[in-house]
Amino acid sequence: MKKNIFRIALFTLLATFFIYACAPTVEATPTSLASAYLSIEYSDAANVRSQLAYGTLKLADTSNAITPEQAKTLIPLWQAVISLSGDTTTASEELTAVQDQITAAMTAEQLQAIAEMQITNAGLNVFYAEYGIVLPTPIPGVTKVPGSGSGKTEEEKAAAQATAAASGQTTGTGQSAKTLLFEKTIEYLTSVSRQ
Repeated sequence: MKKNIFRIALFTLLATFFIYACAPTVEATPTSLASAYLSIEYSDAANVRSQLAYGTLKLADTSNAITPEQAKTLIPLWQAVISLSGDTTTASEELTAVQDQITAAMTAEQLQAIAEMQITNAGLNVFYAEYGIVLPTPIPGVTKVPGSGSGKTEEEKAAAQATAAASGQTTGTGQSAKTLLFEKTIEYLTSVSRQ
């Protein structure tokens, strides 16, 4: 009887070992295709999606400019980014998949040129300021605490909004402020696709 229990235990142990040994490995953090070219490992680095969009704009009038054929491919992808960005049920994996399709539609030379630009949040703030939008600047090394602005009274919030409106600025809180860069990228690509 003890032999049978030993054999069953040994069989169970071996079966468990083989199941785990043959199981497919799952990558803990999926990496995007864009991250093979673009980095966020430098001071004040913009996120990869913003680097792709702003970099695309900055490639205009260079030897690495987007071609009309590429533009026709990229327009619906950037439209998808805007659509997915506005949907609160969108999983980050969905946006990463579209971002990877954008990356795949570009040449290695174009992506390298964007990487060399080292696009920063400060640089993007200058872009947004040209359109009258002021975005809150992240402080390096400081994580924003949700609700940290909730200590302001309604009067203080209204006064801040009135001051921004009086100076012709829009604060970066609405969906249009979040997608302006992508919309400008689509406008640029549309003009390129008509060439």
